[in-house]
Amino acid sequence: GTDGIFLEVHTDPDRALCDGPNSLKIDSLKGLLLQLKAIREAL
Repeated sequence: GTDGIFLEVHTDPDRALCDGPNSLKIDSLKGLLLQLKAIREAL
């Protein structure tokens, strides 16, 4: 299992000063969090 998540988000990862390749676009954050919440509720 996992006790938490760590995410890096940015409005434009390609132009981020650091960690751009590891960052998610902020527009996709809500959908990901909803998926994670659904998984948590199913367990």
